[in-house]
Amino acid sequence: MIADHDGVFTTAQLRGCGVTNDAVRHRVGRGEWVRVSRGVFRVADRKIDDRMTARLAVLRAGPGAALVSGSAAWWHGLVGEAPKVVSVVAPRGRHGDPLDGATVWHRSVDSRDLTEIDGLAVTTCELTVLDASVDIGVKVMDSALLNKRVTIADLDAVQRRNAGRRGSPRARAMLEVMSSGARSEAERMTVRLLRTSALVGWGTNVPACGYLLDIAFADQKVAVEIDGMAFHSDAKAFQNDRTRQNVLVANGWIVLRFTWRDLTARPQWVLAQIRNALRLRSVEKKGA
Repeated sequence: MIADHDGVFTTAQLRGCGVTNDAVRHRVGRGEWVRVSRGVFRVADRKIDDRMTARLAVLRAGPGAALVSGSAAWWHGLVGEAPKVVSVVAPRGRHGDPLDGATVWHRSVDSRDLTEIDGLAVTTCELTVLDASVDIGVKVMDSALLNKRVTIADLDAVQRRNAGRRGSPRARAMLEVMSSGARSEAERMTVRLLRTSALVGWGTNVPACGYLLDIAFADQKVAVEIDGMAFHSDAKAFQNDRTRQNVLVANGWIVLRFTWRDLTARPQWVLAQIRNALRLRSVEKKGA
C-alpha cells in the first residue's frame, strides 16, 4: 500500500492494512516513518519528490480535498511538468493548517467533477482542463481537445455546472472561442488588429502560388499566417502548412506565422513584426 501511494499514507490506510497504533508509534520512534501532520505520514528513506508533495498537500488539506488546476493537469498527464506550487481544492468550511508550497482553494466541487487516479483525489479531466487553461494557458485546452481527452460538449457541461468558481469567466471565453473555431477566430482578431493600425495594402484570402493565404500584402509579397490556438492542428494539416510555406518562400514571399498567444498577449509585437517585414521589402525594392 505504501509503495502504491508514493511513500505517503494515512492512519486510516494503515488500519485498513491491520497496523495498530502501537506499531505506528514504534515505526515513527525508530525513524522509519515521519508524521507530517495529524493522521498523515511518509516514509523517511525516500527523497520528497513531486508525487509525494502532491499527495501530502491533498491529505493535509483534509477530507474531501483534491488536486486541482495545473497540479491536476500534471497528475492527469495533460502537461509534462509539475508546477512549483501545488494547487488543492477543499470543501468550504474546512480550514486545515497552512501548507508550505501549496495553495488551497476553498469551494465545494460536485462529486461528478471529482475522480481518483493512483489512489489520489483529483478533479476530473474536464474540470481540470478548464481550470488549468486559466492558470497555465489555453494550450492545455487545445491539446486536450486535439488528443480527444475531452470534448467541447463535456467541457461546456462542466463549465455550466461550475459557473461561479474562480477563473470561470476566462474559461468560458476560451471555450466559446474553441466552439466557434479557434483558427477562424484568430484570423478575425488579426483583421481587427490590422484595422486599428496604419498599415494598408493588405487583404484576406489572397491567392498565391496555388494557395489561399489567410492575410497578405500582395504587392510586397508578405504573407501573414495564423496558427489558431496552441496546437489546433492535426498531423496532415501541420504538414500541409509547412509545404505551403516552403513553396511561398521559394517564390519570394516572406511568411510570418503568429499564434493565438501572440495575438492576445502581445498584439503590438505582431504589428511590429509585420512593419519590419514590409520595411525590408521596401529596402529590397529600392536596392533593385
